[in-house]
Amino acid sequence: APSRAGVASCCSSRSFSSGDFFKTGSSVKANARQGTLALSRSLSAGRPSASRVSRHAALPASIAELVLMAGVWRARVRRYWTKRTKEMTDFPDLDLNVLPPALPARPANGAGRLSLSNRVWRKIVYWARAHDRAEHGTINRLSRTCAGRADEKIAVLGGGAFGTAMAAHIARKGNPVYLVVRNKQVRDFINKRHINPRYLPEFDLPTNLVATGDIAKALEGCSALIHAVPVQVSRKVLEEARPYLPKGIPVVALSKGLELGTLKTMMDVVAEALERTSEENPVVAVSGPSFAKEIMDRRPTSVVAAATDDAASALVQRLVTSHYMRVNITNDVIGVEVAGALKNVLAIAAGICEGLGLGLNAMSALVTQGNAEIRWLATAMGGRPETLAGLAGMGDILLTCFGSLSRNRSVGVRLGRGERLEDILSSSDGVAEGVFTSQLVVELADKHKVLLPVLTSVARILSNEVSPRRAVFEVMSLPAFPESA
Repeated sequence: APSRAGVASCCSSRSFSSGDFFKTGSSVKANARQGTLALSRSLSAGRPSASRVSRHAALPASIAELVLMAGVWRARVRRYWTKRTKEMTDFPDLDLNVLPPALPARPANGAGRLSLSNRVWRKIVYWARAHDRAEHGTINRLSRTCAGRADEKIAVLGGGAFGTAMAAHIARKGNPVYLVVRNKQVRDFINKRHINPRYLPEFDLPTNLVATGDIAKALEGCSALIHAVPVQVSRKVLEEARPYLPKGIPVVALSKGLELGTLKTMMDVVAEALERTSEENPVVAVSGPSFAKEIMDRRPTSVVAAATDDAASALVQRLVTSHYMRVNITNDVIGVEVAGALKNVLAIAAGICEGLGLGLNAMSALVTQGNAEIRWLATAMGGRPETLAGLAGMGDILLTCFGSLSRNRSVGVRLGRGERLEDILSSSDGVAEGVFTSQLVVELADKHKVLLPVLTSVARILSNEVSPRRAVFEVMSLPAFPESA
């Protein structure tokens, strides 16, 4: 298996953003570990993904800024026309954390009775009110659980799309946020214009969000560390942050995937890289159906925070919850992390179906089978089946497999249309974690003695062992099994 140093050598040291993607990948056959190493060797020679920023690094500062600004305006014009054609509102008039919803009015003067559906809805509202009063002492849980605090500094590692979105989301609530970005041009642009020119440039960032390249400055006195760095570079970044991380604060892991060579989840990678116990720095995994662009656009979003430390998950729930963001909590860390990692592989399979033009019938059947495979593996590793039916499982799977903003699905679509994997990766700005994780599925399946036809087929496609079309039809021709399985 590739060594930790080998994995780290494939990663860029110039930026923590998820756009800094260096290839590893191309052959999985009988032995999955040998395949992972071959994958790493074959693509590591490839060029990194295109970067609008790095292309203009040698330009004078004023010209480089103009080039970045031109990209920002292009993105904003696209968003303007998208909103006009879809008749989207700027900020939905909603609050997901305040009860009561409107109760159906009772008939005047006792004339007639409420319909059955209205009577049942009144019962639901009464139950919700009773629950919130018992849990929070008020029916306005927002005022109790998630008001922002100006004295609660938050540090975010990773200036990619999701890191930027989460940093902006928390800053909007009033918390001072320090976003660690290594690229000086991007950092200066954020601090001067309050826009990330590389990721989500169509959105303004709050003024209390500060970009910095100094990890020590970002972590000094912070109340929580949010880690939004791609999985394969996470260990290196966290080891660099280790000397400056205060003890007693939670580390929030947003990255989804498994580490090449070790098969470790982010929970384990964070703990090992920081060399801290769960008592010193509890790790909380946040997962669920959440596109970065929709968070920035303040669309209703629900996620789940998983931790073995109840106090840490409750703190993260308070930190992230807002008018348009709901956060559930669970202690099933394994179920949440395995689902979050493997759904990326399934999204590639869904994309391949679309790229081949097989239709929604075939895609839905494949996603259903893949969802069952994720449940089989997660429960074999110690996760709970109900977690796979929740936000971190079914919720994230549906979003990633059918949502047009999914990077992993986009990789699958292009594969299905006949493009080469190396060309797809080299022309992508973000990281498709499913490409890495797919190469580890064979190992996990063999280790836990679970058969995973759909997920294994994705690994075979990415290693050029079988064509996308043949792989899909091979999977769909396997024997039928009872639905209860």
